[in-house]
Amino acid sequence: MDRHDMEKEKLFILMSSVRHKSSKNIGASNSDDAFFRYKMRKMITKIEGRGNAIKTNIVNMVDVAKALARPASYTTKYFECELGAQSKFDEKPGVSLVNGSHDTAKLAGLLENFIKK
Repeated sequence: MDRHDMEKEKLFILMSSVRHKSSKNIGASNSDDAFFRYKMRKMITKIEGRGNAIKTNIVNMVDVAKALARPASYTTKYFECELGAQSKFDEKPGVSLVNGSHDTAKLAGLLENFIKK
């Protein structure tokens, strides 16, 4: 391997790490493998409302579910069962809502359990 090939390989590794900056490996056991094949976007949540009407909106549930090759309604329903809170997934706009205030780390842990099951 000559110097030019080594430079190309370094550039490829750098570009692939930049491209997957907002992605993470599917499955906690594969989190350190930079070249793991299956990736999904990091879950983005947003707390909406206040008081008794507070809800957690999982903004990119459609993208996350697509990476898992499952309908987004399945993952939303799984969150409902595990959290004991009502949830709703609207197909047309792709909005996933779970009643209550839930942080992203907690929902990501539940998603890991969903993947294992």
